[in-house]
Formats: sequence, structure tokens, C-alpha cells
Amino acid sequence: MTRGYATSLERAAAAAGAVTALVALAACSGEPTPEELRAEGREQWPFVERYCVECHNEIDLTADIAFDALSPDDVAAHAETFERAVRKLRGRMMPPPGGSKPSNAETDEFVAWLEATLDAAAPTPAPGYVTPHRMNRTEYANAIRDLLALEVDPATLLPVDGVEHGFDNIANALTVSPSFIDQFLSAARNLAAQAVGNTHPRAVGVPYTIGNARAQQFHVPGLPLGTRGGAVIEHYFPADGEYRLNIGDLVTGLWGFNQEHENTLVALLDGRKFFELEIGGGEDLKKLDQIGAPAVDEINARLKNIPFTTTAGVHRLGVAFLHRSFAESDRWLHAQVPGGGQDAVLTLNSLEIFGPVNATGLSSTRSRDKIFVCRPEVSAEEKGCAERIVATLAREAFRGAFNADDLPRLMRLYDEGVAVGGFEKGVEHALAGVLAHPKFLYRFEPKPEGVEAGRAYPLSSVELASRLSFFLWSTIPDAELLALAAEDKLADPAVLKRQVERMLADPRAETLASNFAFQWLNLGELDSLAPDPSLFADVDRDIRAHFVTEATLFVDSIFRSDRSVLDLLTAEHTFVNEALARHYGINDIRGTRFRRVELDDANRFGLLGKGGVLLVSSYPNRTSPVLRGQWLLENVLGTPPAAPPPNVEALVETVEGEKASTVRARLEAHRTSPSCNGCHGVIDPLGFALENFDAVGRWRVKDREAGEPIDSSGVLVDGTVVTGPVELREALLGRPDQLVQTLTEKLMTYGLGRSLDYTDMPTVRRIVRDAEKNGYRLSDLVWGIVDSRQFRMKGGA
Repeated sequence: MTRGYATSLERAAAAAGAVTALVALAACSGEPTPEELRAEGREQWPFVERYCVECHNEIDLTADIAFDALSPDDVAAHAETFERAVRKLRGRMMPPPGGSKPSNAETDEFVAWLEATLDAAAPTPAPGYVTPHRMNRTEYANAIRDLLALEVDPATLLPVDGVEHGFDNIANALTVSPSFIDQFLSAARNLAAQAVGNTHPRAVGVPYTIGNARAQQFHVPGLPLGTRGGAVIEHYFPADGEYRLNIGDLVTGLWGFNQEHENTLVALLDGRKFFELEIGGGEDLKKLDQIGAPAVDEINARLKNIPFTTTAGVHRLGVAFLHRSFAESDRWLHAQVPGGGQDAVLTLNSLEIFGPVNATGLSSTRSRDKIFVCRPEVSAEEKGCAERIVATLAREAFRGAFNADDLPRLMRLYDEGVAVGGFEKGVEHALAGVLAHPKFLYRFEPKPEGVEAGRAYPLSSVELASRLSFFLWSTIPDAELLALAAEDKLADPAVLKRQVERMLADPRAETLASNFAFQWLNLGELDSLAPDPSLFADVDRDIRAHFVTEATLFVDSIFRSDRSVLDLLTAEHTFVNEALARHYGINDIRGTRFRRVELDDANRFGLLGKGGVLLVSSYPNRTSPVLRGQWLLENVLGTPPAAPPPNVEALVETVEGEKASTVRARLEAHRTSPSCNGCHGVIDPLGFALENFDAVGRWRVKDREAGEPIDSSGVLVDGTVVTGPVELREALLGRPDQLVQTLTEKLMTYGLGRSLDYTDMPTVRRIVRDAEKNGYRLSDLVWGIVDSRQFRMKGGA
């Protein structure tokens, strides 16, 4: 348990005195009775009359709410309205700043009664309806990996998925257009051909572009130690045979550049060197000096038509330079010069793999081994073997929904393929049919016979297996899960819970960090947020990718060890490589490999100190306390602010030639308007506490533009004084259920593939209460979701 978490529990325990009345009731009877809740409601209702009715009345109808027309007995009948009130009060967003405000104890006591009343009124919440659920790109790529042992880049195959409520797996957002269908059909044909292979493929060239020349001074992961730059590529070779490697020109310009020093280039296949070349140095310089442009062509020609042989399937091809320093010693250079004093370096910009120029057959590949579960020895055995192959693939791809009607249709595709190119071509055609089939692309959860229209019904074990695997793994169920589903054993809660535990321990559960948390934390926005190069010229061009890797590894370390999810805010470790360590001011880290480090600076603990979070909540040229405050309200506190009023004036930027003001000073001027202060009084103090981090997440004590010291102090809306990230973290952890409830809501949205509404909130609160008993472990939150009516059942349309 971290120091911050321990402190937060002590503060939470102290705050619990505010709800002693309801705690006493629960202690006596398990849950408050309706009579007890009504009696408590009569005592609590003056809170509404004192702090809410002034704005929310039948005359003003602010937000279309009139509390003066309601009574404590109306809470259950107006659950949607009162759930909105709960959210606003939990976040201390109401009453708005500037007016009369209740004490924290008063608010906590009223919210506790309101939540208990709402929960008591919904003992069996509606499961909710999910439309037929198409795979998104990530799920499709993972399913192809598990079904066919092929690693694919879905961005090259399929269009971008729609996003709703921050996630790209929401069923309503995954619409289909005619062009989308064409792309899915094309992907199915291409992947089937790639998986089956071709004994007589046409020779083609596949180009690869290598980005970021600056990073070529460093070692590239996947290449041998002692090399720098270059690239390593997972390439699919369609057949056994000879291929050609063509490396992009390394000598450019009329007379050639960066040829002063000799560079040794190597090419490797699956880690074994098949080519080495010396380029640059004395002899090449002499040629360039004597004959000029023809020498450029002659040197670059050495990099073309490099022969090598390989077998069919996916292999790792790498090209790199041997690392050497041109300084007498690089002992002191790492701190100041990236790459240890290596300058005048050649950089690899592109390469092409061409072939096969002489195909010799098809060796065993992982894909072919998965597909060809039998091999016909004579032509009479081909049809029976093909039926076995197709049925095996379809059974796994359709996730238990394969039936007797499916095989004849797929075998007709097999027959068409046989007529074109024999047995394997027939299997390829049938496989394309499997990959384009709605039962593969969609999750259907049809209403069973006998269930009345509009009535909720339990999912079958097969349907539950799919929900579970796409939730925890973002892919299709494995053999063990499907076997249990086929025997209807997932209906047993004990069996289901053991499967949840097994799946969370599986490496595929990493998708909860790389997929769920990546979207929850808004890290996808980093792709469009390049720091202004005129202000941050010294920032590594790969910094955004480093931030994503750091955040993913960090969240995964919390999730996979089943620690308290509060450690997301308090954990004292992170993951860095040399470039990111230098960015953070961490010493003695070398190389491109990410490794875990323990942090000495408490300001860097948890998510609040992660560069990705700080950059995604900034502008390219400056920090934004507003964006950072909004990020915290939405993703940590679960109380997103309302949209700004129309025609609101933008924050005044610094005028060239005038003395710059700090962001804080400009925001304080902006807040003088009452219409602005209502929201900014809630948002800005949260963001100010992170103002010591600049727009790219580096620590600073002075505003570079204004030349003034950073003031990170503020008073949160509940009256808590904070002076920086450490105090802000403690304030957030003073009410730990806020983060846990927000995470549970986001996780449940992601797991169900639909947005939550007010009817889901009693279930969310129950999950949080149950998880508190074991310190809010991730596994308890996941099990609470899986065990809920919303996950195990489906509502009528």
C-alpha cells in the first residue's frame, strides 16, 4: 500500500462521520427499510429547499428542473432527475460558486440518503438493450491473430470506427456503409489468401517507409545490441524462395552528404545476418570528390537487389548500422548529445522487399498449421477433409453459433475455388467466406422463442462467452471458454468467476490497458497534438509514442497485479526509456527499451505525473488549467462540466510586442464574468495545481513566456487548499469512491458496448460498495460488472 493510499483511507474514514444516520440504519437491518428512508428523507429535504429551489423552481426552471414541485416521496418516480443531482452534488458542482453553499458534511449526508433511496427503488435494474454488435478494428485484428495466427495492421484494411462516449466499441456507433462492406470483403479475401499461401505467387515489391530520422542515432528495439537506427519489420512472405532487398538511397545530393565517416550497414533475417556493407569513409569520399554524381549512383547501387532466401510465412527482417562514436570518448556525451557523440550519421529512410523471384514451394507456417487440420492423400479424400477444415474454422470464428445450415453454404464457396485452382484454392475461398460472414463480424444475441416482446432475457452461455472475451481480451473466446459455453457451464456463477480470474491472468488481458485505459485516458488525442516545434525544439519527436508506451505499461502494471485501482493515482513507479528518462530528468537510463523505475519525486507519482496525461490536456504551445481541470472532472471525478455558454469570449492570448501575462493571470481576468466563474470556479483550481508541469509534461518553476514564478495554489470547490500535484492527489483521494465509481462507469460502458443511463447507477454503486471490502481491486470491479444483470442479460428493444 502506498503512502498516498494509506493517507486517503484515513481521510475517507474521517469523512464517514457525515453519514452516521444511514450507517446506523444499515448496521441494524442490513439495508434501510422504506419507512426508515422516508423518515430520513423528511429530515434531509430542507437541504433541497435551502440550496436548490432558488434556481430550480417552477418559474425559473433552470435545467428544466423544478424541485419546489417535488417531495421526498417523489425521488423514485423522478430517478433520472435525482441521479443528475447526485452527480452534480458529488462533484460539488452545485450549488455553483458564488452563492450560499452547504458544508461538505451536509452534502455528504444528503447524497447518502438520496443514493440509498434511489438504490432501494431499483432492486432489479433493467439490463438495457445492445444492438447487434460489430467488431471494431482492434477486435478484428485480434480475432484474426487468434483464428489464423496472422498479425495484421487493421488500419491498412478497414476504415476508422465511430466513437461514442469515448470508446470505439459502442455498438450504436459501429455503423456500416456500402463502402465499409466492400472493405470487409476485400480484407477477408486478402487475409484468406495470405493465411493459406500460394505455391505460384506473382513477384511484387512491398515498400516500407522508416520515420523519424532523429531516432536513428539510437538502438531500435528488436535489432541486435551494438546497432543503431534502421528498422525491423514483420513481413509476410507468400512462398518459399528467393527474394530481393532494396534499401533506399543513403547518399543524397550532387556530391553526397554525411560520407565523412565509414558506416557499417547490416541486414538480418530472423536475427541472422545475410548482408554487410561498408559505406562512406575515405574511399567513397575520394570517388565523390573525383567524379561527383556518378559516384552517388554507384554507391547507392550497392544497396539494391540484395538477394536472400526464406520460407513462407511471417519473418522479421532488420536493417541497421553498427553503432560507433566519432568522438575520442563518449563518456561525458550521453548527457548532452543524444547518441553519445555520434554525428554525421547515415539514416535509413525506406526499404523494399521484392519477390519471390524464384518460388520453390510452401513450407509449414503457423497459419497453415492452424488451417489444415487434415491433409488429403488422394483426390477422393479432398471434399471430406475440406468439410472438416471449414467446420473447424467456422466453429471457432462463429464463437459457438455455427450450425448445420452454415457448412453447405461455405462448401459452395469451396467448390468455386476448386474449379479455379484445386484443393487449397477451395479452402482459401471458403475461409474468405468465414471471415466475411455476419456470424464472425457481429455478435448477435437474439431473443429466445417464447420471450414476449420488450421483456428482458438471460444470455445463453455461448453469448456470455463472447461478451466476456471481447470485454477482457478484445477478441474471440478461446477453446476452454467455448467448451464450457457449449456445456452451458457458464450459467454457474462459480464457474464464471473462475473464468474471469483465469482471463484476467492471461497476457491477452493487457488490452484492458492498451485498449480500454488508452481510450479512458483520452490518449488517442495525442496523435493530433504535436508540441509546437518553435517552442519545444529540444523535445524528442517520438515523445508522444513514448508517453503512450509509458501510460500503457503503467496501467497494465496496476491492473495485472490486481492492486487497488487507487494506486493509479498513488503508485511510485513508472516506465521509461532513455529519451523519456531524459525528458523527466531521470538519470542513468540508457537505450530504447522501456524499464520500470522507482520515482523519487512525489510530484510524478501516479497518473497526474504522466506526460501523456499532461500533454493531452494542454495546447501545443502552452498549458491549459481549463483543459487539465476538465480532464480531471471527466476522467477521475466523473463530473464533466457543462458546455460553455454561447458567444463566450475566448481567453486573451499574449499580443506580440507586449509583456506576456501568465496563463493564471489571463484566466483570472476571464473569470470576472459571473457566467464564466460558475464553471471556472470548479475547473480552474484543479488545473492550476498541475501548472508546474509545462505543456509537454516537464517540471518547471517559472513561466518561460511571462518570466514569472509558477503559482500552482488554489482552493478546490469543496474548500480544500492545494499548492501542487501532491496536495491535489491527496484531495482527490480524500473521497476515493469518486475515482472508483468513475472507473467502474467507464469500464462498464466499455464492457457492455453501450452507454450507461440513470437506471444503471444503482448497479454501479453496488459494485463500488462491494469492491471497497478488498480495497477496490480491479478483479472485484470486473467481477461486479460480469455478475450484473446488465452483463448477463439483455433487455428488449
